[in-house]
Amino acid sequence: MRKFYQQIQWRSLLLAIVMLPGLAVGNLSKPVISKDLENLFFASLDFYSKLQRTHNGLYLDNYAIERDTNGEPVFNDVVSSAAIGVGLIGLCMDHELGRDPGAELKALETLRTLNGHRDDFKPPREKAGYFRHFFSTNDGSGHSEYSTIDTAIMVVGALFCRNYFDSSDIRKEADQLWNSIDWQAALADPDGKRLYMMFEDGTSVENSKTQMFNEYYLLAWLIEQHQIQSKGASQILSVDQLPYWEDRDLKLLSTHPGEAQSSFIIQFPFYMCHSFTKCDLYRDYVAAQAEADRRACEEMIGESGYWGCGAGRTPRNGYLASNYKMNPDNVVAPHIIAGFLPVLPEAQDDLLKFYRDETKLVETEVGKLLPRFSADIPDWKPRRIEAIDYSSMIFGLAAIHPKLGMDFFSKGTEFTFNRTKTPAILSQIAN
Repeated sequence: MRKFYQQIQWRSLLLAIVMLPGLAVGNLSKPVISKDLENLFFASLDFYSKLQRTHNGLYLDNYAIERDTNGEPVFNDVVSSAAIGVGLIGLCMDHELGRDPGAELKALETLRTLNGHRDDFKPPREKAGYFRHFFSTNDGSGHSEYSTIDTAIMVVGALFCRNYFDSSDIRKEADQLWNSIDWQAALADPDGKRLYMMFEDGTSVENSKTQMFNEYYLLAWLIEQHQIQSKGASQILSVDQLPYWEDRDLKLLSTHPGEAQSSFIIQFPFYMCHSFTKCDLYRDYVAAQAEADRRACEEMIGESGYWGCGAGRTPRNGYLASNYKMNPDNVVAPHIIAGFLPVLPEAQDDLLKFYRDETKLVETEVGKLLPRFSADIPDWKPRRIEAIDYSSMIFGLAAIHPKLGMDFFSKGTEFTFNRTKTPAILSQIAN
């Protein structure tokens, strides 16, 4: 145990060194990935392109690990707007890696489906342009909320494709999607400190306000870009205005002092907001979150490498967004570990340890995946892998791949949407 705590102390010292002013965390060396982790990366990309992609170019919300009585995966037809965004980013990765020469046409198919250009399918949207969180890939039916953050993640995927593929058709479809949404209407406060999470019939749902800082900064960033595009200026909070608190000398982003965040909340803007992909201050926040997560979980579990608090299935508490202060059954999320790789290179060893442990893996049609597991209940495996939650796996592994790196995310999220004079919201887009 003494040796274990000495390891934690040494890591804290190393973090303090790499976070010195002027030293950009995550830029200490060129991207590098081991062969084993590259295999995990490719299988995880195939998870989206081969297991989650539907016949009309959308992406399923989750993959069933459980099997029916015939040993076949339990199929569902529910897609997720956020999963669609991740799937589009994955297409750009696959194409850049030379794994899918047909990725451009697939991206175009997805965007055309989202814009309602198919005769046999229309996606469910309300009058302000926001998409349902979940809906059927067969007929568009659904009962979930019209979600601003899930629409935002989907649109970031469209932006990636607009920037990556040299296609006038993709640029046209991406611009149409961008201009079909009333971004300004999602503001609850002029500076973006509070945002609306849900819309209905063109109007924000009053009791659905959320407060910074959380993953909704993705939405705030898109609103900021829309304001600059239309007015030349924006009042949205900048990174140096975000609320933070200190936990044992670590500066952490949060909504309220003392409130620990689920780590995916810090990771998503790092990969999907252009201003954060190149920001040293935000990298420091990401590195601090990694250390806080790792330190607290290892202290709680008492074993090195067991950490990573994110959202997903749990043994006894259903679906939960855990954090390092509240993690029932000590669930370890390897995809969260992966999401911190560009700021914590030694996390590769933790990820490799679990990937080389057959008891932690799930065999699928596309190879071995590494889902969540419980340190307290070793025999437990989740029934499903949620596509949006697993996204940190491909984001982090892409960031350390020599053919991608963080530059891939910086270039992919550069704001290039073309504003048109077409009315942003047309009543006929709503079901």
